[in-house]
Amino acid sequence: MEKKEPGLKSTAFLRDALVDAEILLSHASEYGISIDPKYIKAIVTAKKNEQSGDWFEEEEIDFWIAFQTLSKAILPVSIDSLRAASVPKDQRISKINKFLGRTKKSLVERSVSFYRRFALIAMLIMLALQIYSLIGTALLAKYNSDNTRILEIGQRMQSLIIITSSNPEDKSSSTEKSNLENELDELTDEVQTGIQLLDDWLNFTVNIYSSSTHEITTKIKAVQSDNPDGTPDGANNGSLNNIVIIQKAKSLAIVLNQYILPLLYGFLGGIAFVLRELASESRSITYTPTSNIKYGLRINLGALAGLVIGFLWGDLQGKSFGVVESLSPLAVAFLAGYSVDFLFRMLDSVIGTAGKKMAETSTSGEGDSIKK
Repeated sequence: MEKKEPGLKSTAFLRDALVDAEILLSHASEYGISIDPKYIKAIVTAKKNEQSGDWFEEEEIDFWIAFQTLSKAILPVSIDSLRAASVPKDQRISKINKFLGRTKKSLVERSVSFYRRFALIAMLIMLALQIYSLIGTALLAKYNSDNTRILEIGQRMQSLIIITSSNPEDKSSSTEKSNLENELDELTDEVQTGIQLLDDWLNFTVNIYSSSTHEITTKIKAVQSDNPDGTPDGANNGSLNNIVIIQKAKSLAIVLNQYILPLLYGFLGGIAFVLRELASESRSITYTPTSNIKYGLRINLGALAGLVIGFLWGDLQGKSFGVVESLSPLAVAFLAGYSVDFLFRMLDSVIGTAGKKMAETSTSGEGDSIKK
């Protein structure tokens, strides 16, 4: 029988495929995945041919069939995910990392480390902004409650003044009037203290002044410098300054609570989803370099979902969403960032409700025209 001569030469692409096949075969053997011996033999024969540098046509065909079969057998694991889970031999470590005792890491380990630190930084920033917002919101709530109580005391004082002027011997009314005056003094001091605290609260941030606000502030400072002794004009401008502080504080609180914080909570929800997916892919060895693209887009989509919740929360309130009705807008923003499908279901509900209202309006309009 005539012996066949090798007709093919090895190529770089074929050599790389052989290395990949060995990695896949090693994974299948390690995890007990059953592979037909003929495919194993085809890969071993291909390795032998690679060492000699000569390939037979039939043996190369057998190799590619074995490679394809092996790739299907270990799904969802792939050669990309196996490479990402292994430590590159040519990876270098800087002297600083060697001094700190750090070792070589695989791509998936580096990604886990990056997203873990990224999540920690994001949580710290969000926590700082949340505390800052809570302080300002609490100060504004105290200011509003004190002002409401001052108005109530003022109305009651007018009634007591009429009563005591018509009946000076009414001791109970006189005592109540005296107590209310003391309470009014205390509330006035608390309001002034609260305004000063709000001013300090505002100074923590870089305030964006409009031209009118800047003009008012400039006039107030000019009048205060002309009235150092607290004349009536100075007092009026001091009151005007308080109004400016309150309005600025309310504006900043609205921006924080309706836009910035929902965006950050959605952003954090996206990070939570990525960390969960990353942990799952690490266990199942399905993480690949392209996963980072998916994770980056998912985090951005989570931030966008949180911002949408901040914009549409007023329209979403009162809708039937089950347990969501009892949650705060920030909690809903986090859920929307974690599960974008959750946001889409909410938007579909709003669109459905709007469509029903439009249909009812159209029907009622047609009925009125028929009656006419």
